[in-house]
Amino acid sequence: MAKFLTTEQSNEPLVNYLRIHRRKAGLSQYELGKILGYDSYGAVARHEQFSALPPFLVALGYEIVFRVPVGDIFPGVRETVEFAVERSLAQFEADLQNRPGTGSQAAAVARKLEWLSQRRTTGDN
Repeated sequence: MAKFLTTEQSNEPLVNYLRIHRRKAGLSQYELGKILGYDSYGAVARHEQFSALPPFLVALGYEIVFRVPVGDIFPGVRETVEFAVERSLAQFEADLQNRPGTGSQAAAVARKLEWLSQRRTTGDN
């Protein structure tokens, strides 16, 4: 599970650290928006307040601007996506294990199950 920083007012983790990174850089919302191709500060404000997710290319732009992985800028989003994908992978694996197969289909299923097993082992390090 990701380690979260917390706000000074509460012990609740922040969904994103965009505002922290922007302020640390000394940038205004307007300036950061201009750097990323926006005409105003509105999009950056919505991303900071988590009332809107940035488009993928803008999220990569934040990563490039601050030299921080996008998953570290938006840890709450990353954790939510990780949980959903891991749950889907577990269901996929269960479906594969229950799938009857013969010949090339059985080989394909075995290859996928092996990949899932290796992925799980590699992720535990």
